[in-house]
Amino acid sequence: MMGDYGGRMNGYGFGMMALGLLGCLISLIVIGLVVYYATKLALKHYHKDQQK
Repeated sequence: MMGDYGGRMNGYGFGMMALGLLGCLISLIVIGLVVYYATKLALKHYHKDQQK
């Protein structure tokens, strides 16, 4: 009984870990894109200000 429960917990834990890893990757990509676009827009506005 205990072994069966432990096995199920391991399987569930692994599934959550894989999902967590995928979630981390998606979060990193989203954060990266947001930072990239924010920097790009900031630089665009910065260059416009410099040209005046």
